[in-house]
Amino acid sequence: MTFSERTRAKRKIRLISELTEPVSEEISLPISIREATISDLEEVYKIELECFADDSFPKRLLETFLTSPECVTLIAVSDGEPLGFIAGSVEKLNEEPAGHISTLNVKRGQRRKGIGRRLLDAFEVALTERGVRTCFLEVRANNIAARNLYLKQGYRPLQKLRNYYGIGADGLRLKKNLVA
Repeated sequence: MTFSERTRAKRKIRLISELTEPVSEEISLPISIREATISDLEEVYKIELECFADDSFPKRLLETFLTSPECVTLIAVSDGEPLGFIAGSVEKLNEEPAGHISTLNVKRGQRRKGIGRRLLDAFEVALTERGVRTCFLEVRANNIAARNLYLKQGYRPLQKLRNYYGIGADGLRLKKNLVA
């Protein structure tokens, strides 16, 4: 994919998810999902710190997610307030483009409202628009809520990663085929 094709694909993301339907039955929260920009860096970093504390990505890496043409970063917003974000990249795997989700974060007070699922769906749309057919991610083995979300969305365990998140903190690599 050329730089201009990637740029066009990024512009399409803005149109993907101007979502205004309710997130769940309990809540009537209109949200939009849009491409995150460098102006979102401070809010993205605050959410990352809230969700992952000592294991959070450094601000500089989040900046790379927001500025690199190989990366896709989407943010969920309601009434101007950021609720969560997803960031990842398009990489080459056996000469084919493959998506890799690096982080998916939803503010504590906004969890279990479907925001994570909607961010994941929008991210997958953005990947398929870039010609990606497969997506990978890593998740802590003991993060049951995240594992359940990914399994419900069609991700399947591929590999156990011993000590991936540190000594005694195993991970799982998951995979989803985005097109049938």
